[in-house]
Amino acid sequence: MAYNSDRAMTTAPPAPGGGLLLHSLALRPWISRDSALKWGIIAAMALADVVLCGRQGLQLAPGTLAAPLIYLALLGAPAVYYYRRGEARFVLCLATLAQTIAFISSFTVLMYAVATFALPLRDAQLAEFDRWWGVDVATIRDWTNAHAAVRLVMDAAYATLLVQLPVIVIVLGLLGDRRPLETFVLQDIIAALLTIAVFSLIPADGPFSFYGFEPSPDQAHYLQHFHDLRSGEMRGVSLQEAAGLVTFPSFHAAEAVLMALAFRRRRGLFIPFGVLNALVALSTMTTGWHYFADVVAGLAVGAASFAIVQAASPWIYSKSSGR
Repeated sequence: MAYNSDRAMTTAPPAPGGGLLLHSLALRPWISRDSALKWGIIAAMALADVVLCGRQGLQLAPGTLAAPLIYLALLGAPAVYYYRRGEARFVLCLATLAQTIAFISSFTVLMYAVATFALPLRDAQLAEFDRWWGVDVATIRDWTNAHAAVRLVMDAAYATLLVQLPVIVIVLGLLGDRRPLETFVLQDIIAALLTIAVFSLIPADGPFSFYGFEPSPDQAHYLQHFHDLRSGEMRGVSLQEAAGLVTFPSFHAAEAVLMALAFRRRRGLFIPFGVLNALVALSTMTTGWHYFADVVAGLAVGAASFAIVQAASPWIYSKSSGR
């Protein structure tokens, strides 16, 4: 297995003797420094989940881990099959999807545990930031709702985030763009960690609540979970019923940066994904989910995560890292 310009994987026949071993190791993404780092972060988050849930009096709902464990098993079986067949691209896709599922599960529990800290809400300060910059989310939302076609497009764009993630993993994996895929997922993980750290210190309801908008069903669901966690009424965490609890910074905005840049080396994909994710960032305000301050902070988190991984790439992806 060899890299083409550090970007795409191309199959190459193994050299005799030691070359066969190296060829075999190249098919094992889980022993690389990149994979060791990601699984290490996931393990550390799982440990933090256990500690914080115990400290804050939270419990996982019965059977809530069944779904992610089943998904991991369903991904693991074909990964072993394709590994034995030497299909590195399929192994890469499946292994990366497994990392993503494990991380999202750990992150969700951590988000719920952090919400119980119940620090003072900062909506007034975030709204003041918006006013200082001359941005009125209420006006933006009202204008969007008055134009049905615009609302339809923006609502659809906002909802694409969870769909884009597996699509990017699968497309980059099947294209053999190993390095862009690995860095994208690591950037995503770093962005999530930065987001949860800021959220723990600066919680907020969001503009739809602060300005008294009629909440959508998803917004009402989120608000109930958020306030029940803060008041201590909610003591169980279910991954199947979980809601996104972070207002500041906007993780949608952070993801929009990273998802657009995931295809920066493939112009045919970069342009449509860039346009789509520009709409995602804008939709955080048109839907009433986020303040302008949230979007600015989210874009900064995305840019910082990208820069951090780029700076660390020479070490993470050096020849001595398991490649």
